[in-house]
Amino acid sequence: MDIAIWDDSFKTGHNIVDTQHQELFKMVNQLHAAIVGGHGKEVLIPTLQKLASYTIEHFRSEEELMTAACYPALAEHKKKHEDLAREVGDLMEKYQSGKAVLSITLSNFLANWLRHHIKEDDIALVKFLKNQNKAAAANS
Repeated sequence: MDIAIWDDSFKTGHNIVDTQHQELFKMVNQLHAAIVGGHGKEVLIPTLQKLASYTIEHFRSEEELMTAACYPALAEHKKKHEDLAREVGDLMEKYQSGKAVLSITLSNFLANWLRHHIKEDDIALVKFLKNQNKAAAANS
């Protein structure tokens, strides 16, 4: 059973961002399925690494959009990205060394973070980008 369900309420209206978000939903669900299925490190580590790598790629993509648009909330938005990346990196390190166990709590946390971040931060970003594009078109 999936833990992160995509629906239209998560659409930002930016095709690249929405496609990447849908992929993140899929990856969180894959991690959740691996945890619930009781898979060992041979499955969980590559699944978590894939999710972490793709998340970094997605964050970089969003940050490039924000930088190009001179987004006023760039520093705050980027800090949220950095905080999550650091938390996941720390968790991966602890799990690989045997100091942590991956549980459903992790997939719940990631799904909730993703849902909240999209609805609070990413939709605001895309709204800003659209308003900026409208202003630029009106001044042309």
